[in-house]
Amino acid sequence: MRPGEARVRVVAEDWRSITYEAEFTQSNGERVVRRYQCALPKAIALRRLRATYIVGLWHEVDGASCYHVRQVVSPILSSGDEAARDDAVLVARALVDMERRATCGATVDSLQVYTVERAVDWQAL
Repeated sequence: MRPGEARVRVVAEDWRSITYEAEFTQSNGERVVRRYQCALPKAIALRRLRATYIVGLWHEVDGASCYHVRQVVSPILSSGDEAARDDAVLVARALVDMERRATCGATVDSLQVYTVERAVDWQAL
């Protein structure tokens, strides 16, 4: 990356906000990383809340069950309920694979779904 150029990526998001990380190199060669959290306007946040799902996944590790839960905003806010649920499961599987494969061996193929609930309907047991 040349001085003055920045690489920006999404590092976290939920129904209320999106957090971006900007990485750039200063003219003296120093690498700088900054995070910016952007609150979403109320109308968009409420729409995203309705499209947010709690996805519970599990897989076997050495004869034991390993559980993972992710809160996922369906990537297409205008999808119907069944398609949004499927999209949320797909995203949750990818996140767990990316975040936990090295720790517990979770992969997209090994993860099984045990629950998919809208966040607005979620009630902890």
